[in-house]
Parts: sequence; structure tokens; C-alpha cells
Amino acid sequence: MSTANISNLSIQTSMRLTIRQAQNELIVAQQEVSTGVFSDIGAELGGATSTVVDLTRDGLRLQSIKDTNAIATQRLEASQEALGQMATAADQMNTALIALSGTSNASNLKTAIQTISNSLDTFTSMANTSLGGEYLFAGINTDVQPLTEYTDTSAAKSAFDAEFLSYFGFNQSDSQTANIAASGTAPSMEDFLTNVVEPMYTGTNWTTDWSNATDEVMTSRISQSETVDTSASANSDGMRHFALAAVVAKELLALDLSDASRVVVTKKAIEYTGVATTGINDTRTTLGLSQNRIEKASDSLQVQIDIIDTTLASKTEVDAYDASTRVNNLLSLVEASYTLTAKIQALSLVNYL
Repeated sequence: MSTANISNLSIQTSMRLTIRQAQNELIVAQQEVSTGVFSDIGAELGGATSTVVDLTRDGLRLQSIKDTNAIATQRLEASQEALGQMATAADQMNTALIALSGTSNASNLKTAIQTISNSLDTFTSMANTSLGGEYLFAGINTDVQPLTEYTDTSAAKSAFDAEFLSYFGFNQSDSQTANIAASGTAPSMEDFLTNVVEPMYTGTNWTTDWSNATDEVMTSRISQSETVDTSASANSDGMRHFALAAVVAKELLALDLSDASRVVVTKKAIEYTGVATTGINDTRTTLGLSQNRIEKASDSLQVQIDIIDTTLASKTEVDAYDASTRVNNLLSLVEASYTLTAKIQALSLVNYL
């Protein structure tokens, strides 16, 4: 009679492999239950995986454009708010100028000039509005403050004083200002404003003395085939004429002018203010159209994204009930394997001797 050694090592090793495999399958099943999609899409779909990759890439691209649209909308909303305050400041300046009606009353003049100065300060502040570190009215030079403040030491003030002296032959504080002719042949106040001061604001002097902005404005791609302007420039006609109206009124109304010359100054300042208001409102309209186009484009993008998401879901989503069932079955298998392994390890001849 012969005997053979019987070992439970092979059985224990087999159980450990079973447990390890069940644990790996459990991790995959739990992940699928949590995410709702296949853990390994490539393994599940095979050759159809390329379609999923293409759809995912298209969805991400569309979502990126939609996110950019949201940023552009914020920029446009901030621009509209600033332009609205500019328009209000222009209206206040216009009201103050109309109220003068050529008066030489010192108190009325002082009040009007203060209102005009406040309007100019508001205009400059709003033109230099920034959002997220970018100046809204700097064109494409978004990192540069677009407008220089008009002060006693600014280049714009020095240029105006120099042109006044060059044209009339004396400065603003000279008593000869009372003898300036209102209109007619040069030199006259009307000729000075029309042929000397206006070109300073409508020509290249503007970008030398006032503005660091570019004429080119920012554009944004709002869909796969459409772009719109999403900013404005401080070089626009409306902003140039706002500064022109404010400087003309601020610099000349306080001078010792004849009533006729003061009437000319007031009339021209009102004229410039009207152009400024029209120009600012035109800019607001243009940006408003851009806002509307962005809103429609974003709605269209969302529809496309939803279609892609639905298509992807039909290809990659797992059956939630089936996945949950597999998790429960695997948990039961692992628990049973642990129990059986423990009992096998407890087997010993010592217990039967």
C-alpha cells in the first residue's frame, strides 16, 4: 500500500486568482455604474470607436466656441453699460449748453462749465473701462489704456493752447479775447473752431494727443462659420466729437469773449455734442446687433451639442440595470471566495489527531 501527500496549496492559489479576477471585474463594473458609460470604449465598440472619437472632438470644439461666446457676451454687456453712461454724460452736457443760450452771467457759466468738466471726466473714465484685465475700447490693444485724461499738463491741453496762440497771436488769458470776431473772414471764432480745432480731433492729432487705441476692433468666432465685432474703439467718431465738444466748451466759454463769440462757441459745442450722441448710440446699436447674433449662435450651438451628446450616449452608455446586477453578483462572488479561502486555510491534520 502506498500513500501520497495531499496539499491545499494549489486550491488556495486558485482561489486567490479567482478573487483577484473578481476584484478587477468589480472595479470596472462599479466604474460603469458610476459614470454610466463603458469603462473601455475601444474594447466594447471595436471599429466603431473612431466614430465616438470624432463625435467627442466635435462636441468639445462646439462647447469651446460656446464658452468663448459667453466671454464675448460679458465684454459686450460691459461695453453697453459704459456707452450708456457716456450717452447720459453727453445729454447732461448738451442740457447745460442749451441752458446758457449765449448768456454772459458768470454764475451760469461757472455751473455749465462744471457740468461739462464732470461729463468729460465721466466720458474718460468710461472710455478706459476694463474687464478681466482688458480695456474695452482700446481696439486690439487691449492691454493699453485707450484715452489720456485731459488735464492742465496733458498733451491735448498743450496742443489746444498752442493752436489758440498760433491762430490769434495771444493766449487765452489776454484781454484781447474780447475783440475776437464771432464769424466772417479769418481770424474769427467760427473759423478757428471749424478749420483749426475740428481737424485736431478728426485727424491724426487724436491718436497723438488723446488715444492709444487702434481703429481695428476685436472680433470673435461665434459659430463654425460666423464672426462678429465684439468691441468698440475710442477712435470712433462719437468719442472724438464728445472730447471735442467738451474741450471747446470748457476752454472757451470761461474766456472774456464778446456775446456774439460766446454764442458761436455754444452753438458749435452743441453741434459737436449732437454728433457725439449720435455716434455713441450708433456704436451701441452695432454692439447690440452683435449681442443678438451671439445669442442666436449660442442657441444653435447648444442644439448641435445636444444632438452629439445624444448620439454618443446611444453608443457608449451601459445598461444601468445590467451593470448594477453585475456589481452585486461580483460582490457576492468575492465574499464567497473570501469565506471559502479562510476555511481552506484552516484545514489541518492536527485538528483530527
